[in-house]
Amino acid sequence: MRMTAPPGYVGAIASISAADVLALYEGAKFYSPAVGDANKSSLTSWLTGLLERNGPVSLRRVEGVAPEMPCVAVCVIGSGTALADLPPSGDEFALAVQRIERLQRVRFGAVYPLAAATVSALVPVVAASQLGVPLLDADGMGQVFALIHHTAMHLAGVSATPLVVQGATGESVLIEVNAAPRADRLLRDNIDTLGGWAALAGYPTSASALRRAALPGTVSRLINVGRLLLERTDPDLLVRRLAAVTACDRIGRGRIVELEHLSRPTDVTVPAHPSSVVIDEIGGRLRQLRIELRSEIVAVFADGSLVAAAPDLVCLVDVSRGELATLDSLEPGDLLDVLVTPANAVWYSPEGLAMVGPESHGIHLAHPRRR
Repeated sequence: MRMTAPPGYVGAIASISAADVLALYEGAKFYSPAVGDANKSSLTSWLTGLLERNGPVSLRRVEGVAPEMPCVAVCVIGSGTALADLPPSGDEFALAVQRIERLQRVRFGAVYPLAAATVSALVPVVAASQLGVPLLDADGMGQVFALIHHTAMHLAGVSATPLVVQGATGESVLIEVNAAPRADRLLRDNIDTLGGWAALAGYPTSASALRRAALPGTVSRLINVGRLLLERTDPDLLVRRLAAVTACDRIGRGRIVELEHLSRPTDVTVPAHPSSVVIDEIGGRLRQLRIELRSEIVAVFADGSLVAAAPDLVCLVDVSRGELATLDSLEPGDLLDVLVTPANAVWYSPEGLAMVGPESHGIHLAHPRRR
């Protein structure tokens, strides 16, 4: 299946400079609403300084590089808290890439984000700058999913391995497996030993394979979305502008009346702690909205009916401040807009829904977009 450009994709950006870092960060936060700002200052300062010294990183569409060019994905794996406690020394991502180069006796001509969201949208720019190669305007998820094989490349038959995780202490682990889900289990067994987080390089493949397997335009989209978020405009205008770029829709506006931590069991293969946010809608139909959380927002119910579910991207806008509300910042009484953005079409295929749809989170209901 050939991947389609994201809804509202407004065109390529030729390069990423120091002036784009804050927009990149804010756009990455839109596509990863579970992540807070604990690492914002250190990570954005690190990347800004690197781009000021080395110059802008070229951002290339996959179709714009030679089909035989070797490419590799980069991301952060592990705990954001651990990343804050044990910051990168600076070369972890480049070292992870170089270890695969030595193993495969190849020189990668480009890097790309495994997930164009969270801090994993920033670190490929770091790696590209340090290695002196372009960054591809594509990724494997279009948002953030829990497991390393939850990618469009995996669905297209591209192997996740060999992959390398490089720790901030200088230690690294090489993983080679035949079944991609095994890579997730092996990674979790090693990340704590490496300090709670690591730089990951994986999914080594050719640009021709990425033309059919990766999700195009997802890095440019982050910068375009981030520029809108940095304007701090009227929340209604912000939602309309975001809709033009992302095809998002407002489910409802309301106040948080309850934050719940739930004790029901979840699949032990998905590392998350389930909880819920209950919102009483104001205006409109006066519904009660229940937002179900795991490591991301996985479902929204309105008066008991499922109205949005993974792989839909659900994010929250703080109406009083006209900015994104991260899940770790929520308090009873907050007035929020609940927005839902469609994922790439590949995630609504039977194979995609089986991997990341509502059933994978223990919600045994038909997806609203498949009814």
